[in-house]
Amino acid sequence: MAQFNIEIAAPTLPLSATSSDKDILRLQEWLVVRGIGVGENPNAAPGTAASVGIDGDFGPSTQAGCATFAAAAGLPSATVNATFWQALTVGMATAFAFQSTCPNVGDAVVETARAHLVQRPLEARRFVDSGLRGRDNSGPWVRAYCLGISAQWCQGAASQWVKQAFAALGRPLPFPLDGQGIAPLYVPSIVGSARSNNRLVPGASTAAVPVGSFFFVRGTINGQQSHVHVGVTISPIRPDGRFDTIEGNANTDGSQNGWEVCQRTRSRAACDFGVLV
Repeated sequence: MAQFNIEIAAPTLPLSATSSDKDILRLQEWLVVRGIGVGENPNAAPGTAASVGIDGDFGPSTQAGCATFAAAAGLPSATVNATFWQALTVGMATAFAFQSTCPNVGDAVVETARAHLVQRPLEARRFVDSGLRGRDNSGPWVRAYCLGISAQWCQGAASQWVKQAFAALGRPLPFPLDGQGIAPLYVPSIVGSARSNNRLVPGASTAAVPVGSFFFVRGTINGQQSHVHVGVTISPIRPDGRFDTIEGNANTDGSQNGWEVCQRTRSRAACDFGVLV
């Protein structure tokens, strides 16, 4: 079963204070990624799930979060039943079910990335008193993109959009994104796959970069020159060398550690490219 189906699958319903910790944790994660608070624990370290109330306890704060979500979603009750769970997870179901009808591969990749962007994929973290709290690289969207694990998820997200677009068109990928010898969540491994298949365009070159390509941000890993981040291009590269992107494990404030899928603008000089068209 695809990981996103595991993430949206309902636990034993209805959920209540007597439900398993595992099921309550899933509910709390989903509420947090939907922007609903389930409490804060000021005594917990900021980088822990418990700091934003993800603790497996169906207490008053989680009950209040359920009521807030039910009201926002127009549900008749805050009872966590099948109707509630479907409303809670419908964004992921919609994003992963999307099939582009664009005949052009690049446009299909962009359209698919936008279909995910509009659903606001987030880590299970929240801003509390202007500070980001919660566990890094966590939550149902991260696991859905990363084969069920909580890991740095930029490559998992970008690869999902590309695979989803190519599958909708019934087209084979121009270079492998997984399989033998490829680490599917590790940006340098995908760069290597693009290079091996003559699909890597250096940022320093003057070659055209079609819309819907991977961009790979250059950086260092263990002191060695490498690539540290990835997303997809959604615009041509402009005369000033800048281009627009959609990317996961990013943010719009430009800081290094992201927590959402967002749209950004980047510079060709800082990137290389995996051309898919």
